[in-house]
Amino acid sequence: MPFLHDDGSPLGELPLDQRPIDGYRFALRTPVVYLDAATGRTYRAPAAGEAPPPVGITDLASVPTPLWGLIASYGRQSAPAILHDARSIDAARLEDREAALAQRREDDEVFHRALREQGVPVLRARLMWAWVSADRERTYNGWRGGLLLAQVALGVAAVVAAIVLAVTAHPAWLLLALVPALAAFAWGGLAPLVIALTYPLALLGPVLLVQLLAVGVFRAVEAVVELVAGGDVRSVVRPTVGPPADR
Repeated sequence: MPFLHDDGSPLGELPLDQRPIDGYRFALRTPVVYLDAATGRTYRAPAAGEAPPPVGITDLASVPTPLWGLIASYGRQSAPAILHDARSIDAARLEDREAALAQRREDDEVFHRALREQGVPVLRARLMWAWVSADRERTYNGWRGGLLLAQVALGVAAVVAAIVLAVTAHPAWLLLALVPALAAFAWGGLAPLVIALTYPLALLGPVLLVQLLAVGVFRAVEAVVELVAGGDVRSVVRPTVGPPADR
C-alpha cells in the first residue's frame, strides 16, 4: 500500500475533521505519507496544526460541485488529493516562479500515479491529472500557460467542427480532428497534457453541458422554493457551505 502513517504502517483510514461543520473543507488530524514506487521518493502531507493554516486543510478533490455527479470530491482519490493539496501549498510558497512550476510538474505526476495506485479508473485519473496540470500552467507558466490553454480551446473547436462537418458534409472532414494532436507536439513534453485536455473536452463536452444544465435547473427551483419559504436564497448556490448568518 503506497499510503502510510508516519510510523510506516498502512493507511487504513483518513482521519479528517469537517471545518466548519457546515463547510466543505477538512482538517487532516494525522499526517499522511506516500511512498512513490516509481521514484522511491517519500512525500508527506502534514496534519493541521503542524504549521499555520492552510497547512493540513483540504477540500479533498477540488471538483466543482455541479460536476460531483461525474467525479466525486472524495473516494479512492481522497488520499492523493490530500497529498496534492499539501504539495501545492508548498509550491505556492516558493518565491521563484520557475521553481514552483518545476515542483508542481513533479507533484502533478505523483498525483496521477497515486490515483492509479488507488484504483481510480484510467480515464478519470487522466482527467483529474489534466485539470490540475492546466491550473499549474495557468498559474506559474505566465504567457506560455495562457497560450497553451488558448491552443486547447482552438483544438476543442477543431475537433467539434470535424465531427459536425463529417456528419453533415463529408466523412473526410474527420481528418481535421488530427490537427490538434499534431499541433500539440510543438509543446514538447507538454504535448500529452494538450492532448489530454483537448479530446476529452471535445468529446465529453455535451455530457458536461447536460450535467450543468440539470444542476442549474434544480438550483433555480431550489432558489424559488427558498424565496417563497422566506429562507436564504444564497444557501442554494453552494449547498456544502452554510449561509453567513449561520456562522
